[in-house]
Order: sequence, then C-alpha cells, then structure tokens
Amino acid sequence: MGDKKNKKSTADILQESRHVLYGDEVEVATVLENVLTLLNRMDTRLVSIEKNTSKNTSTLTQMNDKLNSLTARVIAVETDIVNVKSRVSDLETSSEGTGNLFDEVKSKTCSLEKDIEQLKRNNGDGNDSQSIKAELRKLESYNEKLKGKLLDMQCRSMKYNLIFTGLQEQRDENCEMKIRQFIHNEMKIQKPLEFGNIHRFGKSEPGKPRPIIARFLLYSDLDMVKKAGRNLRGTFYGVNEQFPPEIEEQRRKLYPIAKQARKEKLKVVMKRDKLYINDKLVKPDEIADDTEHKEPQRSTTRPNKRPRVNSTPERDGS
Repeated sequence: MGDKKNKKSTADILQESRHVLYGDEVEVATVLENVLTLLNRMDTRLVSIEKNTSKNTSTLTQMNDKLNSLTARVIAVETDIVNVKSRVSDLETSSEGTGNLFDEVKSKTCSLEKDIEQLKRNNGDGNDSQSIKAELRKLESYNEKLKGKLLDMQCRSMKYNLIFTGLQEQRDENCEMKIRQFIHNEMKIQKPLEFGNIHRFGKSEPGKPRPIIARFLLYSDLDMVKKAGRNLRGTFYGVNEQFPPEIEEQRRKLYPIAKQARKEKLKVVMKRDKLYINDKLVKPDEIADDTEHKEPQRSTTRPNKRPRVNSTPERDGS
C-alpha cells in the first residue's frame, strides 16, 4: 500500500511539474520548435558578432597600414633633417674657407698696390730703367688677376643669396618667418623652402625698411623664387640677386638696355655683369656711343621729344 501511494505521488508530482512548465496542451514538437527558434537567434547573433569582428579586424589593418606609412614618413623626414644639417655644415665650412681665402687674396692685393705705388714713385724720381717698368707692368697685371679672382670669389660666396626689398620692418621681428610668409602670399610659392641665415642689413633710415638678405640651401629653390619675381610687378616689393658693388654698378648700367630689349621681344640673358641680347654680348659704352651718334638725327625729326631712360633696376632681379 505504501509503495502504490509513493508511485502515485511521483506521477502526480511529474504531472504537476509538466503542467507548471508547459501547460496542459504543450507537445514535444512545440518544445523543439521553441528550442530551434532560440538556436537560430543565437546563430544570428554569432554571425553578427563575426561580421563586427571582421570589420574591426579590417579597421585595425588600416590603422596598422597608416601607422607604418606614418613611421616611414617620419624616418624620411629625419633623413632629410640629417641631410639639411649636413648641407648647412658643408656650407659653413665652405664659407669659412672662402672667407679665409678672401682675406688672404685681399691682403696680397693691398700689398701689391703698395709695391706698385712705390715703384711708380721710384720711376717718377728719375729711375727710368726698363727693368723697373717691366716689373711695374708685371705687378699691375698680377694685381688685376688677383682682383678678378677676388671678385669671382665674392660672386661665388653670394651665389645662394637673394635680397628682398620693400618689406616693412618691425622691432624684434622674425625675418625668416616674414620671408616665408612673403614668398607664400606675395610670390605664390607653396613649396617648403630650406634656408640658411636670414637677416636685414644696411643702415637704418626713418621710414625706409632695410633690405633682407636670405641664404638658400638649394640653388633650385633660389632659382624658383627668382623666376617668381614676375608676380611682384606693379608692387613696391623687389627680389634681386646679390653681387659685389663692382658687379652691381655694371649691372645698373645694363638694366635700362635689358628692359628696352625685352619690350622689343628680344632674347635677353644677363650673367653677372654681362648682358647678351639675341646671344650677342652688349657693352654699355657701345650703346652710349651709338646713342650719341644717333641723337642729332633723332632731334631733327622729333625736336620736342626727349628719349626716356630708366636707370632703376627691374624688380624681378633678372
């Protein structure tokens, strides 16, 4: 009797449990369907997680590629910095050597000039020997050669320099920043340029800004800026190459001739103190002589017209 009661009690318990869990009309197929639906949802979520993981992996790959590219660019920039420092060091060494040689040549030139003056005085005192005259001519010739070498060295030392005029001067200004902004804004050059020393020079005058001299590390940069001088036409700015006073004086005589030739659409090339028009060397003295000879004829045909000569250098520095 006790066993039957226990078995009945167990069946009742299972029936009650089934009723609690699934209700009265739940079948096995329904349970399986619910389980399948749950599994499908889990599968969908797993697929979504895999896609997101794939996207994250792709993003990480892109970030890694960008990081590698950035690292390569940093290395390239570091290499460029090392090269620029090396160029600056070479230029400083070259400038120092040129300066020493310049001083040596200048000293010899001064010594030779003193010897020449002494020989001239001796010759003027009545010592008219042929040997002294020959020695004098020899010294004068040697002195001219030294002066030529000295002038050439000065030109070479100034080869990488450009002079900028017309830029307003302020106290405690940053000349390099001012030149960089000027080249970018006024000369329309976007390329980054490499400079050595940049500073103003000359005597200060009220209301007149001093010129700025800029030394370029690359001649290609200097040439690009010089050619962009055409963008300054019609302004009060100027960009010119730097030359020794002797060369600049000669060029000043050639500027009006070159300007007139350009107006006539002729080929004009100016190298240091030499002017070539249509590949022919032009000398200012010859042009002046021709002008003097032609002046009477021009005055008879146009008596009230005076020729206009502009002695101001062109602002593009060509």
